[in-house]
Amino acid sequence: MKITRIQTYKFNVPPSQPLSGERPSSAEKAWLFLKIETDAGITGWGEGSGEWLTPSVEATLQEWSCLLIDRDPLPVAALTEDITDRLPWKGGPVFGTAIAAINAALYDIAGKAWGVPVHTILGGKRRDRVRVYSGGDLFSSPEAAAAASRGLQERGYAGIKGNPLESRRWPMDSVAVDHCVACLASARDAVGRDFDLLLDAHGSPQPELSIEFARKAAPYAPLFLEEPVKVGSIEALEEVSSKSPIPVATGEKLFTVADFKPLVDRRACAFLQPDVTHCFGITTLIDIAKLADRSQMLMAPHNAGGPLCFAASVQADAAMPNFLIQESSADRFDQFTDFVEHDWTIGEGHVNVSDAPGLGVEVKEADIAGLPYTPYPYRQYRHEDGSWKGW
Repeated sequence: MKITRIQTYKFNVPPSQPLSGERPSSAEKAWLFLKIETDAGITGWGEGSGEWLTPSVEATLQEWSCLLIDRDPLPVAALTEDITDRLPWKGGPVFGTAIAAINAALYDIAGKAWGVPVHTILGGKRRDRVRVYSGGDLFSSPEAAAAASRGLQERGYAGIKGNPLESRRWPMDSVAVDHCVACLASARDAVGRDFDLLLDAHGSPQPELSIEFARKAAPYAPLFLEEPVKVGSIEALEEVSSKSPIPVATGEKLFTVADFKPLVDRRACAFLQPDVTHCFGITTLIDIAKLADRSQMLMAPHNAGGPLCFAASVQADAAMPNFLIQESSADRFDQFTDFVEHDWTIGEGHVNVSDAPGLGVEVKEADIAGLPYTPYPYRQYRHEDGSWKGW
């Protein structure tokens, strides 16, 4: 079998309903799908979606077509490693996302060629269903937090994740801390203890503010505090981890096994969150999970992409011995049938693991071919004085 052609589709996905002011740039997503065709009539699909990355990733994939055409797609890891070996530049989100799209599409081809799901190729599934949570409006007001949490609980999700401290007006804004704690109290009262509350600080607060917030939020038993500090200082991450009564999670802005190794070696956090669409694909995600497992660390993969990202994530989650929980979006999940055929259902806090060949989905190519694309809007994170506060 040989690869004969690659094709990319980039398009915008409008919101299924108006979103809160908590995440203004999430109102419309930009997704990038990669199609790899073979002379055996088997087609594989992968996803290279990345906020603010789509044009760069698409250009990279097109540039790399000469490294794929006429190659055997079945030695998946060897082929994707061969591409990275050709490049003197290592790591980074653009290369990581482009390789991830190729890696997923090759696994999809291999699974279809052999008539097995990707999790079988990865060594076999360790679970039949994957615990899953959704983002939601957890911090605009206590009333909204209660309503959003109840809504996701009723829809069958295991938890809700929101972005605390984004209302802060300056780096040590205790008013923002108190507001977010009040929202957590309201949510916990609404859903009881058998529902996860998850906190994603987006890597923007100062360590001292994250520590203060964690101490005050701890009575409401959040599952984890994600990205409590900016990426770049493992010492700052360790300080928050050592002082926070809430387990710390991080990893969506890291891409390679080498990026994650210092966190694992120093056990600088509790949970790791690589994104299968950015961390050089399913192969690397599994390698990171194996590394983490040696230090008894759990995996909570990040996911801000579309249905092919979700499919790749669930296949990998099923094969990990140290899996904790998978990020998703309830509103986006409800839209997946507009773009792919799938057999997923959400209920009792889980999504089922598909046993269909490959990634377990079929892309509705005719439906996505004519969809429009416009550049993804850049977001503003600023304090009251105009200084930058985010990312």
